[in-house]
Amino acid sequence: MNLHSHIDLAFPIRGRTVPRDHGYALYGALSRLIPDVHGATWIGIHGIAGKLAAPDELTLDLMGMLRVRIPTDKIGELLALAGATLEVAGRRVEVGAPTVQVLTPVAALDARLVVIRFTGGLSKPFDRADFDQRFVAEAQRQLVAHEVRGDLELCGRQSLSVGGQRVIGHSVRVLGLSPDDSLKLQIHGLGGKRTMGCGIFRPARIKMKAQQVA
Repeated sequence: MNLHSHIDLAFPIRGRTVPRDHGYALYGALSRLIPDVHGATWIGIHGIAGKLAAPDELTLDLMGMLRVRIPTDKIGELLALAGATLEVAGRRVEVGAPTVQVLTPVAALDARLVVIRFTGGLSKPFDRADFDQRFVAEAQRQLVAHEVRGDLELCGRQSLSVGGQRVIGHSVRVLGLSPDDSLKLQIHGLGGKRTMGCGIFRPARIKMKAQQVA
């Protein structure tokens, strides 16, 4: 496996606000502009960073970025974003020319939200302990499948709105990664909905209260 096959393509953006929960809307905006993005498995779309202006609203940073994680041979397919104006849940976001950011192999990686589909669906009524146990088992199975060795930590339940439905997952941290395993995890991610900002790992930068899983 080529561990240098993927990069983050970073587009500067200008705008006022986006919804705090904007993963589904951002995916829709990119898909309308570049139809090949719809249903694509080769792209991960990071959430847009901003300052919390209201419970459900983010104010965009002056140096805001839209980042997408893609194979290097897909760069050309995303260049149509440069100079475009996206409509994200009714908010206009102007996109500039991108730069390439290489993936950095670090020992600790965070994903803001990992969502995993369980065989048979969720238990009803919702059982938190059962959910966490099944989540950990599947996340660890995926780590093994990708030949990644690391210590998995759950850092709190999070959720995503997808077409009016609430999808539940966890913030996840993986520690003790070798350089190669760090790059593998950044390339493959964990779980689904990577086009909506889920399961995408970046170098850990903040302290989170974590529950370590043996």
